[in-house]
Amino acid sequence: MRNSHLLLTMTVGLAASSLVLTAPSSLASKEPTKTQVMDWINKQAKDPVVTDNFDFQLVNLDDDRELEIAAKHNGSVHIGNFYILDQKPDRTYALIAEEEWNPPRLQLDHWDYTREENYPEIDKNAEDEPRLLAGKRVFETVQHTGGSGISIYEANLWYLEKGRLVKAWDGLLRETVSVPGGQLFQTVGNYQIVHGEDEKPLLYHWQTKQELNPDTGELLPGTPETTLQIYRWENGAFVPINVEKPSGQ
Repeated sequence: MRNSHLLLTMTVGLAASSLVLTAPSSLASKEPTKTQVMDWINKQAKDPVVTDNFDFQLVNLDDDRELEIAAKHNGSVHIGNFYILDQKPDRTYALIAEEEWNPPRLQLDHWDYTREENYPEIDKNAEDEPRLLAGKRVFETVQHTGGSGISIYEANLWYLEKGRLVKAWDGLLRETVSVPGGQLFQTVGNYQIVHGEDEKPLLYHWQTKQELNPDTGELLPGTPETTLQIYRWENGAFVPINVEKPSGQ
């Protein structure tokens, strides 16, 4: 009887020890749910999530080991919000950034076209991590904005520093404007970042404006107006260094 009691005590003790050892591991591997992330945002945000048009992802946005949360909420065609949440010691998350951006997608490393995803056997220079920009983890968020007769897509480059979102640059990707009276104009833009030897990368942003047929959307005859703006990295952001006149002027 005494041996049975001792065996039972040892079994219970081992079971309890097993729970203590495995609980933190299972908690650490458990990803937050959509409902949890929405609740964390709504407790702190100026513009809470009010529809089901919501998405998020876990991503390392800074230099610590803990993953942050990047989230987006699309309230309507041209209205939305972008959020960043940082992990707290109790493994819940706190809202640290909120922008009135309406992102059509969460594709945060789009700016870095040099990042290779080939197999190492094919490309010896392939990198697992996104390339740093001037020593910082810079990310891109595209927003879709506009209004009556206007549709605009803009790129926003940003990074986290000391727990806050820092805006490095924003620029037009596409703008479509319907003018009362039957005119339709479209401006298409893009950008590319070039790394120089002086550790101050350059950003080239160009835009081309053309009139369209309001009925078919096809290009109308005429000379497109193209402009180029060059930016240099200074004090944690891209600042303009020249302005080029439209082509043909």
